[in-house]
Amino acid sequence: MNIVRDFDLRFDLDEYVAFRGEAFARLLERPAVRRQVEGVLAEVPALVQPAACYDRFRIVAYLHDRVKLKGGHTLGGGPFVQVIGGAEELVVAIATLGPAVDERIRQLQAAGQRFPALVLDELASWAVDQVRRQLYDRFVATFQARDWHVSTFLSPGESAWSVRDQRVIFSLLDAAQIGVSLSPGYVMTPLKSLSLVCGVGEYPLGVEGLTNCDFCSLRDRCAYAYSGRHGMIPLTRRA
Repeated sequence: MNIVRDFDLRFDLDEYVAFRGEAFARLLERPAVRRQVEGVLAEVPALVQPAACYDRFRIVAYLHDRVKLKGGHTLGGGPFVQVIGGAEELVVAIATLGPAVDERIRQLQAAGQRFPALVLDELASWAVDQVRRQLYDRFVATFQARDWHVSTFLSPGESAWSVRDQRVIFSLLDAAQIGVSLSPGYVMTPLKSLSLVCGVGEYPLGVEGLTNCDFCSLRDRCAYAYSGRHGMIPLTRRA
């Protein structure tokens, strides 16, 4: 199993406002509101402790909408096989921001500071998606250097692929090494954590070049999808 911690997470107020839309921009015209948002933005970098673990598993059989991995584990459902179809291996990963964000959100809520807590919660969700996308970019770069194909990534629970497969993912990876655990109800702790998979192989795969948003069960009613930019705003800047 591999562990990665060197993620470059940065936060820009203008990008955040563009992401939230015109109504939020008008809200920020109120000096008190703007100060609260700027305060949260300034605090976030010290709270996030990004980490991810991942490994590769050989696919030994395709079973309708599921796959069987070497060792006997099976997982899939929904668009799973449609997306990774033809893959020789499955890359499985878990990513997190660490516990500090969760604790700070609880502190703000307990103090009655609901708006800063909401902003922090949203920025943290945004940040863990940065981790997911940077990790996926690493996979793409690694396998394309071998002239292998990489499928679009998927996360359980975001499409018709059941969240119950979190249990399988946690049996494949020792997520405790990055401080992540899974409850009997399939909830990850810290809350700002997620898992993902992608297929890799020598030949073209089922779906390449899209994002998880294209398969999300909330796509048609997601406020960010309505903006036309969900999943497409670059949230990182590299020197």
